[in-house]
Amino acid sequence: MSSLINAADSDPNTIWSLGTQDGSAIEFAPGTRDQLVFTVGVSILSRDFAGHHEGSIGWNPDVPESKHPYTIEFDLDQPSNEEYYLTLNLIFPTGAAARIQLDINGKKCVYPVVLAPKKDVDAKDGNVFLLAKQQLIVPIPPGWLKPAGNRITIVPLGFGTMDYDSLTLQRGSAQESVKSQQPRLVPSVFFREQKGRLTESCQLQIPFTKRFQNGSASVQIVDKEYTLEFSSEDYDSGVLSPNLDIAALDTAAEAKIQVTLDGRTVTNSQLVEPSKRWKVFLCPKIHNDIGFTDIQPHVNELDTRNTDAVLKILNDFPFYRFNFETSWLVENYLDCRPEAQQQEFLQRAQEGKAPINAFYLNLLTGICTGEELYRSLYYTHSLHLKHGTGFDYACLTDAPAHSWFLPTLLSDVGIQAFSNGSNQARAPILVQSNLNEVSPFYWEGINGERIMMWYARVYAQWKLLTAEGFLNRQVSYEYLKKTIPQFLTRFLRDDYAPDAVMVYGAYIDNASIPPTAEAEFVEQWNREFVYPKLIVASDADYFDYVAEHFSDQLPVYRGDAGAFWEDGAASTAQATATNRGTQQTLPIAEISSSLATMFEPRYRYPAEDFRAAWKNVLFYDEHTWGAFNSISQPDRADVLRQWEVKQSYSERANLDARNLLSRSLNRLCQQIQVDDNTIFAFNWQNRVRSEPLVVELGTGSYLVDLTTNEPVETDLLFEKEGWKKVRFLAKDIPPLGYRGYAIRLFDPPQDSPQNTSHDSSWTIENNHYRLTIDDKTGGVKSLIDIAAARDLVDQTSKYRLNQYLYVSGGKDSLIKDLHFGSPPAELEIDRAGQGRVVENVDTPLGQRIVVETTAKNTPSIRSEYLLYDHIKRIDIVNTVQKVATREKEAVYFAFPWAAESPSFEYQIQNGWVRPNQDQLPGACREWFALQNLVHVQDNGFSIAWSSRDAPLFTLSDINRGRWLNHLDFSNGHLFSYVMNNYWYVNYKATQDGEFVFRYSITSGTSLSREQLAAFDSDTRTPVFAYPYLSSFSASVANGDRRLQASSASLLDLDAPNLQVVTLKAAEDGQGYILRLLETAGLRGNATLRSPLFHILEAQLCNGVEVNQKPIEVTANSAQIPYQPHRYITVRLVMDPPGK
Repeated sequence: MSSLINAADSDPNTIWSLGTQDGSAIEFAPGTRDQLVFTVGVSILSRDFAGHHEGSIGWNPDVPESKHPYTIEFDLDQPSNEEYYLTLNLIFPTGAAARIQLDINGKKCVYPVVLAPKKDVDAKDGNVFLLAKQQLIVPIPPGWLKPAGNRITIVPLGFGTMDYDSLTLQRGSAQESVKSQQPRLVPSVFFREQKGRLTESCQLQIPFTKRFQNGSASVQIVDKEYTLEFSSEDYDSGVLSPNLDIAALDTAAEAKIQVTLDGRTVTNSQLVEPSKRWKVFLCPKIHNDIGFTDIQPHVNELDTRNTDAVLKILNDFPFYRFNFETSWLVENYLDCRPEAQQQEFLQRAQEGKAPINAFYLNLLTGICTGEELYRSLYYTHSLHLKHGTGFDYACLTDAPAHSWFLPTLLSDVGIQAFSNGSNQARAPILVQSNLNEVSPFYWEGINGERIMMWYARVYAQWKLLTAEGFLNRQVSYEYLKKTIPQFLTRFLRDDYAPDAVMVYGAYIDNASIPPTAEAEFVEQWNREFVYPKLIVASDADYFDYVAEHFSDQLPVYRGDAGAFWEDGAASTAQATATNRGTQQTLPIAEISSSLATMFEPRYRYPAEDFRAAWKNVLFYDEHTWGAFNSISQPDRADVLRQWEVKQSYSERANLDARNLLSRSLNRLCQQIQVDDNTIFAFNWQNRVRSEPLVVELGTGSYLVDLTTNEPVETDLLFEKEGWKKVRFLAKDIPPLGYRGYAIRLFDPPQDSPQNTSHDSSWTIENNHYRLTIDDKTGGVKSLIDIAAARDLVDQTSKYRLNQYLYVSGGKDSLIKDLHFGSPPAELEIDRAGQGRVVENVDTPLGQRIVVETTAKNTPSIRSEYLLYDHIKRIDIVNTVQKVATREKEAVYFAFPWAAESPSFEYQIQNGWVRPNQDQLPGACREWFALQNLVHVQDNGFSIAWSSRDAPLFTLSDINRGRWLNHLDFSNGHLFSYVMNNYWYVNYKATQDGEFVFRYSITSGTSLSREQLAAFDSDTRTPVFAYPYLSSFSASVANGDRRLQASSASLLDLDAPNLQVVTLKAAEDGQGYILRLLETAGLRGNATLRSPLFHILEAQLCNGVEVNQKPIEVTANSAQIPYQPHRYITVRLVMDPPGK
């Protein structure tokens, strides 16, 4: 990087240029200096000229004013009797100094700092919510410079700082020369009350080109005249900027300005627009990390002490409000404090002084399921119902971008607004968009639902405005006078309708709240200024104000924000896959448990156990993955401890879910009459389904279908120690029901049927597909859809289908973050090799082939490919053995689809997102997070791809850290992005062990939404097997039961476009909650019936189970209305059979 740019080659009028006008101080030396001298042609910019410059009044009020001169020395090889001008491009990341002084060979100049919004250049800029800029052009008259020994000294005056983007000295007259400027009246944002009237503070900017002793100015505006007297002080030229208070304007008015400098008079007439009378809503929060700064138990304890402090502040300052960023903070406090403190907190919450976020935790919404996100709202709503606390605002902090499902979700529960304190690290959504500058706006959901949204640059903004903890109280307040108008700079536009903005949050991650939370600053400010008025508020207060005054003047944006931080979940691929499994197991356990209790009410529904399991699922998907030093010091005890706790959320939730499912199914099976050990295939979707199932049997056992009383053919997977694992096809399982398969003993005993082997072949085929494996990589070389006569694999790709890619490199490159000046990532892709066929067999279900390969840091990749004669689907099971490394790495499985004109859409919680078309400006395009499916389309042909275990994928290419604003689809390639360690904090540095990644594929001509929904449920919530077995001390054959073992449907729902999400006991104990999802974009009514239960009452509810509208029940059936791509929540009150 050049440290000194000599622009004479391109512009002969340029004498010298320091830095490049690129919006960054990166070319300059880091830090600040007390003073410096830079000699052009000798000094090195990156070493000798600091990019940061402190003002003349420092942070310590006890230290007298001290200037910090930065001097540039240079010789002049041009005529010195000509005009020159100096251009300073300045950056203000924090509170700006008031004025800038320059000394040019003893001639002194002064200029006011005039702030303008600055475009971000990288993620660091994106987190600087005070960021502003100025271009200052300083004319240098003839004779001020000399042939040799020139010195230009720059000093920021007053309290504040600035950074250097570039400095350029040029010959000629500046277009914006002081000589051509006229005196102007410049309104500020400040209004005061003086002598009972509202006044507006202005600057009278007075250009001058030589010293003067006697200066006067008069300003006539409306019917008043204002006068000032002044001198040039010790300056030879520049722009003076004395303050002038005028009567506040309600409409634009002409100002007539007359300035006299030592008898020379200049006049100007201008139209003065009244300043907006700003309301600044301070919405204090402490950012809640579950860990990160310390181990989780310490953080949880700190949180309770902070809440104690909040209660004291609320008592001392009755006007104050404090927003609880997560409802977990409240649950934690109520759990850890005695009755008196609990009641005090609840009283403050009831009064609206301690408003509670609707969300339980700060979640990575891209990896949450729809049901999980509904559950994340339940705790706050339970407080609302039980204690009368609020349920009127939602926010998510730190995690920078969220699922397009949120407008639908929040609208469904009656919340009309959402705020996001968005950290731009590895997530430049606000860097590459103007979503902060246009906030608040309406975020429109898939179906047109709109919520108001404030997109904040980072969080802890009150602390950034006051510099709390860095300054004493007196200086902090003075600093606030600088930062409030600087913060407003982004919104000082004619097209910005509201007169109110939000200050998002107060303090950083798990900070200790200061004793007063700077509440006295608010009191002092509002005594001194009428506007901007500081209003301590809840998020809901802010949105209510905007809705009342500006609801019809806000812009509308549609689309998904992307999954920027969800990529960290791939740093712990095993635990993430486990949690994804739990997300699907819990609902089927709830359905099973509900049905068991419906049959037998004395079987208490284990509501608290389900809540605890869901809570652990949420804690795993919460955005705090580990310690702040998890990458730099991964072996430290606190780092290991934090990961131990985080991992336990996934493991405990999964164990609890499986235990709940087993117990619930055991209860349910008590209603089914069996003669002996039986495998039940359960189908909790509302259509007939068939599914390959894997079960364990004794060596001498086989299965009999109790509906046909015929033996069931099985695929022997392995056999040892008197037992075997087999796969069989469970055919035609009734909707919302089961089918039974008796376990019988061969009589006489016989060996298990063996599969036919073709170990030398690399191809498998059935009536749907012909699949050929590449003998080197273990990936699919060719995949022919036989009906379409089409190869699904792009033969021009350098990768095979399902090929394992190990990617290394990228340290300190753009793949780490969008950092200005970072080099592009240099990545090395190591492909799997040394392929060998482990087995290739014909089975009663179809064919399967297993191959093994190896790759860098990956001793074994075992890939199993399965084709089924009766199901048009390819299943792939990849089992990976990987070793740990701290070098930067990523792992992918490649899926290069053949497509001439590819288009993609991926599945979110309630519908589909098309990259680019259905994304917010600046949204993540480096990678995406799916619920389960990606749909690839090409000229009327469709491929559906399912990823059950790994949520991330990339399109067209692997992640290279390009931070794209638009993704071009030059090919149909998809990459399952299963592992990485690219993060530099929070996420895990290494991972090793065994990993399983399952994929499924189907294809056809223009797969419909109904077909895609069926494929989704078949691969994500499939038919599942439950072995109902006798133990050595208790038999399953025990008396008469209500249901036959052969098969039955327990409920009937006649709309195939509705997926069954869950059936659970209602939170209030009044009946059961049936949650459905409309999947095809249709509107209509579905009929729910039961051949067994008596439907007594049905209510349409919102997403948190509040009754909205009665549903008519006739002839033991209910007509359920549904809308496109929405969850439908129904309360059912039912009697058990026979009652």
